[in-house]
Amino acid sequence: MLKVTNFLALSVITLLFSVSTNAQIIKLPKVLAFGNFTYANPQGDFSKSVNGGTGFEVGGGIGLGKNLLYASTGYINYPFSSTSYKYKVVPFKVGIRHYLLLGLFVNGAVGVASQNSDASGASSGSSFLYEVGAGFKFLGVVEIGAAYTGYQVANSSPSINANSILLKAGLAFKL
Repeated sequence: MLKVTNFLALSVITLLFSVSTNAQIIKLPKVLAFGNFTYANPQGDFSKSVNGGTGFEVGGGIGLGKNLLYASTGYINYPFSSTSYKYKVVPFKVGIRHYLLLGLFVNGAVGVASQNSDASGASSGSSFLYEVGAGFKFLGVVEIGAAYTGYQVANSSPSINANSILLKAGLAFKL
């Protein structure tokens, strides 16, 4: 009888230890929803045509551990330097965010920049977009960041690179 009791006790202890260890190894996926206000500072030849733009970005992601796959869209409105017309960009991006430590993260994304202008005779179109950046999340929900983005102005001749430094601030919630 003593052998059966010892065997049962050892089995229960082993089972509890196994469940505890597996709970620490298996990480539940995290889901993130975010929204940012964006200021876009044009760079290079693009800055000769437009002034600084403002807009927003919304998105969400899912990930395990320190890596997150995300998708986002938004809107940036650049006023032209010499007229009252606006150059409008709607980016659609997918990317990866990697958390380093203490809320610090780096990210990279690719996508499409859908573009149009309210200037008469201006054409609209889209082009490949890339973005690299970094940011910091603090107080559990506040996020600030900076990124460099680039794409070609649609249907421009000669070709113009629309590069901008983006400054972002907003909220991010783990769901």
